[in-house]
Amino acid sequence: MMTVQELMTPVGTQVHGGQSLIEVLALMRRNQHSCAVVMDGDRVAGLIREKDLVSVLARVLESGRIEVGRAADVMTVNPVCVPAGASLLEALKRAQEYRQRQMPVLDDRGALVGMITHTDMAQAYIKILERQTELVSVNRALRAESLQDSLLNIGNRRAMERDLKVLGTHPKRRFALALLDLDWFKKYNDYYGHQAGDRALQRVCKTISGHLRQGDTLYRYGGEELLLLMLDTDLEGAWLGASRVCEAVQRLRIEHAPSPLGVLTLSAGVACEPGAGISQLIASADQALYYAKTHGHNSVIRGRPVAEPDITPSL
Repeated sequence: MMTVQELMTPVGTQVHGGQSLIEVLALMRRNQHSCAVVMDGDRVAGLIREKDLVSVLARVLESGRIEVGRAADVMTVNPVCVPAGASLLEALKRAQEYRQRQMPVLDDRGALVGMITHTDMAQAYIKILERQTELVSVNRALRAESLQDSLLNIGNRRAMERDLKVLGTHPKRRFALALLDLDWFKKYNDYYGHQAGDRALQRVCKTISGHLRQGDTLYRYGGEELLLLMLDTDLEGAWLGASRVCEAVQRLRIEHAPSPLGVLTLSAGVACEPGAGISQLIASADQALYYAKTHGHNSVIRGRPVAEPDITPSL
């Protein structure tokens, strides 16, 4: 925590009790200080503050005469002091409790080392607020990064699990899942290299994201496998949505020499079972995806909880 010593103004205007007010005011004006510390040897005897000077001026004006006094005649006796090692919070509490705008700062031996003023504390508070604002921004950015796949700029597995968990608490909310997988992608990486594979994945995800409805979300499920969450739809709507993105990827015409189709394509399995748990839906979509991958690829298969999946090619 920030300490008083980090905030204080170094020792400035020091005077002794017998010094004339004219000298004191001249020193304060020259140093551009709003207060002066009155010393009795090494001990802080008092403070001359703006408030004290205003009080003297008022008495002079009321009396109708001008009298030059001494520092000791106008000072605030035994001012509230604060240790140099005290925290900013302690200083603020002390200033509030005793209604002080300036407090002498003392070292461990009780010697004067500086002044902590209302302005110093206000500036420190501003710095703290600025740091807090920066921390909030950094934390928001970190949270966003922790939920996003750094390569593909889509939700990662953690984001997917979080969102599905939230959906699981709303059993009446209708939604569907689609598992998407690039066909013969291992062969693509082996043939073109992993960097080319990463670039292809990025293009595919960008294209899919551009063909989603508002509210639908794409996540990286693992490797080249993606999960598409589609809200407020049934099995037929999910099949149409998955077919739409698969067609869009095929239209990219990304060369894939090892593929029988010559271009990069997707296979997908969709699931929408009212009342089913999240794990059941994923299992159903995964089963449908497996069927698509083992029965020709480049197709979208509807998952079914019991019967064999309906194999209806989308393309």
